[in-house]
Amino acid sequence: MGAKAATCPLCGSGLEGIGAVIPRSESCPGCGADLHACHACRFHDPVAHNQCREPKAEWQARRDRGNYCDFFELAAGGPQNAPDPREAERKKQLDDLFRNF
Repeated sequence: MGAKAATCPLCGSGLEGIGAVIPRSESCPGCGADLHACHACRFHDPVAHNQCREPKAEWQARRDRGNYCDFFELAAGGPQNAPDPREAERKKQLDDLFRNF
C-alpha cells in the first residue's frame, strides 16, 4: 500500500515537493497559510487542554502562524474544516431522542 500524498489540511492543495520536516517558514502553495502552525498539525484539537493533544507542547498564542513547536506533525488527509458527513445524522438522532420533552 503506497503512502498517501501530503495535502494542505486547510485547503486540500497538494504539497508535492515539501519534505517530511516542514520548516517554520513553509507555506501552502494553494492558500498561502503557514504549514508549520497549530492549525495544520495532527495534534491540534480546539477542545483539548492547551488546544493540543500533545501534553508536552508549549502554549502557542497564534494557532494560524508558523511556530517552533518540536512536536509538530502535518495533519493527514483533506481539509480539517470540511463538514463531518455524520453531523446531520447525529443531529437527527438527538432531535428524535428529545422530541417528546
